[in-house]
Order: sequence, then structure tokens, then C-alpha cells
Amino acid sequence: MKKLFIICFLFVILTRSGFARDFIVDFVEENYKETQARFSYDPLIYHSIQVNSAIGSKILILTGDDYNYRKWLRHYIAQNKQFIIKVPDERLDEFISAKAYKIDVTLVYPFNEGKWEKNNLKLQRKNTIQGNNHILIVDPNENRTHLIQTITKKMGYSATIFKSGDKALDSFRLQPDKFKMVIAQHSILGMPSDIFIKQILKINPGIPVIIGTGYKNKNIKNEFNSKFSNFKSVHLKPVILRDLQKTITTLINKKA
Repeated sequence: MKKLFIICFLFVILTRSGFARDFIVDFVEENYKETQARFSYDPLIYHSIQVNSAIGSKILILTGDDYNYRKWLRHYIAQNKQFIIKVPDERLDEFISAKAYKIDVTLVYPFNEGKWEKNNLKLQRKNTIQGNNHILIVDPNENRTHLIQTITKKMGYSATIFKSGDKALDSFRLQPDKFKMVIAQHSILGMPSDIFIKQILKINPGIPVIIGTGYKNKNIKNEFNSKFSNFKSVHLKPVILRDLQKTITTLINKKA
């Protein structure tokens, strides 16, 4: 009986058409992870958002291959904590009863607009992103990124992790003010690490950057030192995990 009442109530206040229902939800937390698929240039993306709704807390698992729309959505929720999701009638029972619900990313809409037009995606980048407690980590080694993430989390920072430099650069361009620091390995996927770092510094010349040059890789250290000797915000570390917490604190405080 209670379930039937909820369905009828939502039908009255949230129906946009006879084929799908619109639910207003409030953002709580985002979980985004991007890894590189073997023998493929396409990334594997896990993207979920925890939300509160009229029928309780839900985890939305965002599926779909529209990478630009997904970037647009991430940009939007960085500034706006309320949005709309469209649930087809045939999946209404599933959505109401499920704690975790899979939904195509293109079925998520801004709260204060009718729809997003993908052609205007680049125009949205001029908006200011609120919050800058994120650290961008670019490293193809999953074990190392997990350890780095553990350290940064204990320090109160959220980690945004990529294996690929080009995807990381796209994320940084979209919301440069979100990141407090960049941590990258000397060898990454997608593009040369030095080019990636130079592009980052063009966007934000003063952002602290830590580059892992590798243990006993003297030639690599010398190469990066010659390329970035004029950048005071760039710090080279042969073993990136050694005294990482101290290094992060020192560089961020120095910028402040």
C-alpha cells in the first residue's frame, strides 16, 4: 500500500510525459574512475553519483559512451547540487526499490534548464568552478595511484585519477580552479608527460606539480630538470611516495 501511494504521488508531481518520469535529486557525492582498456584507445569509465531523492538515498551508476556529455555533467554538478533524472515508466518500480540504479548519462538534466545542447559545451567552460581541494593524479600504475590516493585522502584532499595524459588534460581544462596540485609520472599514456605538464602550466602557471622520475633514472631526472628548471612550482621526485605528505604540504604552503 505504501509503495502504491509513493508511485501515485510521484506521478502527480513529477510527470513530464506519459513515457517517463522526472525525479528531482540532490547531489551528495561523486565517484569517478577512468582506466585505459587493453588494446584500445577508449577509456573504461566507472562513474557514480550518490543522491538524495523524495524516495530516499540512491547511487546512480552513469552508463553510456557520450564522453562530452559526461564532462558537461561533471562540470555542472561541480557548481549545482540539484538536477533532474528521467526514469522510463517501465523501469519505475526498479528505480523505487533499488539502492543502486544504472542510468544513461544523457538522461541526467540540469535542474533550471529544459535540456543541454551539446554544441554549446565549450561555452560552459568559462564558468567558475567552486572548491579547490582536489589533486590531479596521472599515472598508469594502479598500485601506486592507490597509495597516493590513500595519502592525499588522509590529508583531506580528493584525488582525481587518470592513466592517460590527454584525458587528464581535458578534465583540467574544463575545471582548472578545482585542482590544488598535479602529481604525474615521467611516463604516462596518451601523450608525453613533459608536454602534458607544459600544457597544465600554460593554463595555470603557478600550480604545484610533482613529477616522479623513477628510482635511479638519472637521465630522465636530468631531462626533466632541463625542461622545467625555470618553473619554481615543479618539483622532481625520484621516489614519488617517499615523504609525499611532507612534499605536498610544503609545495601547497609555498604557493599560498
